[in-house]
Amino acid sequence: MITLGRKKSLDLEDVPQLDKRDSLTGAFPTFRDRLEAQCGAITTVDTLMLVKSLVFSSWKEIIFTAILALLNTFASFVGPYLIDGFVQFLNGQRKFEHEGLVLVTAFLVAKLLECLTRRHWFFRLQQVGIRMRALLVTMIYNKILNLSCQSKHGHTTGEIINFMTVDAEKVGEFSWHLHDLWLVVLQVIVALLILYRNLGLASVSGLVAILIVMWANIPLSSIQEKFHNKLMESKDARMKTTSEILRNMRILKLQGWEMKFLSNITQLRKIEQDWLKKVMYTLAMIIFVFWCAPAFVSVVTFGTCILVGIPLESGKILSTLATFQILQEPIYNLPETISMMAQTKVSLDRIASFLRLDEIPFDVVEKLPHGSSNVAIEVVDGNFSWDSFSPSTTLQNINLRVFHGMRVAVCGSVGSGKSTFLSCILGEVPKKSGILKVCGTKAYVAQSPWIQSSTIEDNILFGKDMERQRYEKVLEACCLKKDLDVLSFGDQTIIGERGINLSGGQKQRIQIARALYHDADIYLFDDVFSAVDAHTGSHLFQVTHFLL
Repeated sequence: MITLGRKKSLDLEDVPQLDKRDSLTGAFPTFRDRLEAQCGAITTVDTLMLVKSLVFSSWKEIIFTAILALLNTFASFVGPYLIDGFVQFLNGQRKFEHEGLVLVTAFLVAKLLECLTRRHWFFRLQQVGIRMRALLVTMIYNKILNLSCQSKHGHTTGEIINFMTVDAEKVGEFSWHLHDLWLVVLQVIVALLILYRNLGLASVSGLVAILIVMWANIPLSSIQEKFHNKLMESKDARMKTTSEILRNMRILKLQGWEMKFLSNITQLRKIEQDWLKKVMYTLAMIIFVFWCAPAFVSVVTFGTCILVGIPLESGKILSTLATFQILQEPIYNLPETISMMAQTKVSLDRIASFLRLDEIPFDVVEKLPHGSSNVAIEVVDGNFSWDSFSPSTTLQNINLRVFHGMRVAVCGSVGSGKSTFLSCILGEVPKKSGILKVCGTKAYVAQSPWIQSSTIEDNILFGKDMERQRYEKVLEACCLKKDLDVLSFGDQTIIGERGINLSGGQKQRIQIARALYHDADIYLFDDVFSAVDAHTGSHLFQVTHFLL
């Protein structure tokens, strides 16, 4: 591919496609099915089930990297094991012919094997981390789409963003440390065997010193887990407040409340910084303990040799120092591993608790296939309530039958339940009793326009393929032709955040055009003519009916 790139500009077909296991279309269904098979329903998932499903999604790579880590560990200890024999060879003590050549070859092969296994080990674990993060983000996104009304009240947009950007990222980063714990145990065992070969019983004192260092970290790691939990809670509170302020910035500017709310954010940020300081101070204490560990272990081991009277030859000293040098990296990395474990556990607990939230029941709407009935919407003795646990009902005794091709207007005073009724048809309001049947596909236009930060064309197509003839009809029906003629780039004009460079009527008409282009069987309009003038509203009402 690099050679081809020198000759011409690369096209999409020149780039190899992703492995199916690295694509969400291939990996996510397996992960979701595995998780549902363990817990029966997503709302009963716990942290252990979530971890099992994540491990199962990449178990082949995890086993393969474990083998690479094992080979890397043994290859790294070849040098310390043979260095005593190499020193003796240099001093003239030769055990067999060509001993020097054999030792040098062993050093070279071991070093090459160590480098290669380490590179592939880290690369594969990075793949696993990216895959786990993508699976969790997708799982959280799908959960958001199915959250019940009560569950949405308890979690703001800022908190959900933290689930995706912070918690899922922490789980992905932990893949780098996936094998560190058992590798530390293995490396300590191999190192003690080499030390016992060189120093005899004095190696026991080295083991005791290592265990003391590891034991000293237990209370620090538990404290850090507690602090990190508090840090995430303070981060959620700050994100919640910031999101609400940005969403209502116009009101704040109008009332002159900028400095008051700025002080609120500053205070929340100060609380977050305090918890962050505690987390970092605890991490500094852990790092200090383990950075002192190699010197402490060396002093204890060699001090024991002197007290016991074990002779310290140059070859044995070099072998012992090389062994301690190898032990330095896992011991240095152990604080970070323990810290990452604490943070990952907190993140997994938060994600699992979010996945356990109640969802919209799937039996609210009985969906009939397209063309199976001439009745588009049928409600028989329908009773609906936003709060499924409340004995009172929001809408009661609803009976309605709408045939395909009919235009139905639901009229009533403010707060009488018109928008709630449309939400019932969409299946977003829990059903207490009755029957609700919908035949065919639906397109919904909300009272408040929802606009993407993209071109006008992208907002209308919304992922569907371009059909030029239908597209032109939709533009004509929604009175968008004149607006596009005024804009410098027509339908290729970039719409700003929330349609900030469009008027209310333009945003509403683009939203209607999106629904019309969807070519659905049932169109649900929630007071869409409120943002347009009387003439445009009359045109929309007449022409869109003709188009449909």
